[in-house]
Amino acid sequence: MGHYYEYETIDSTNDEAKRLIAASRTPADIPFGTVIVADEQTAGRGRFGRVFASPAADSVYMSFILRPVGAAGDTPLVTVMAAVAVCEAIEAIAGGQPRIKWVNDIYSNEKKVCGILAEGVSASGSGAIDGIALGIGVNINVPQDGFPEEIRAIAGAVDMDPRDRRRFVAELIARVNARYDELSRGISPIGAYRERSLVIGKEIAVIRADGTEARAVAEGVADDGSLLARYADGRSEFLHSGEISLKIKK
Repeated sequence: MGHYYEYETIDSTNDEAKRLIAASRTPADIPFGTVIVADEQTAGRGRFGRVFASPAADSVYMSFILRPVGAAGDTPLVTVMAAVAVCEAIEAIAGGQPRIKWVNDIYSNEKKVCGILAEGVSASGSGAIDGIALGIGVNINVPQDGFPEEIRAIAGAVDMDPRDRRRFVAELIARVNARYDELSRGISPIGAYRERSLVIGKEIAVIRADGTEARAVAEGVADDGSLLARYADGRSEFLHSGEISLKIKK
């Protein structure tokens, strides 16, 4: 059985989750089910090691310590599961129609309101994934002074009564646990993920590792969470990782 930790300020809830996993002498010692919640992060991170702005405002930053799913510790499907759970929690407490931008961002009213990061961690040193640190950051309301200039154009908030913050945290924990339990029993979240997709059927830009972009149409999400992209020349590709944009450069 895991624990519940709540902080006013922390460097990163996911880093704390990873520290707890790494400190375990064996996988059997990992405190699975632990939840870490913070009002503010001083060193929040997103995908590809990017800085994740985590101001002390009406936001929720939290991480879960989960058992790996499947032989390889399927972090892509954990991310898919978490995206669905976040949408369900927002719908239950704040209403609206949150949508998922592949692979790990939640949007509402054309603005990003949530980021998700699932990281596999080895406690045994064998290289095998012994635990998963699942980080979720949700903007509850716009900070009083606004978002930092560098993200102001894309960042948004759920727009929730601040008094509902604790209800939302409890709802999100319940939704993640329920969806994770289903995933552990072989029940895929892909159907619910597709229903809430922001990108299926739309023109996208596939952003390559070197920063170049290729225009494509997002044709669907495969059962493993990969995105099927069809390029202008008719070629198709399953994207298993990487980044896309809905803003196409002219």
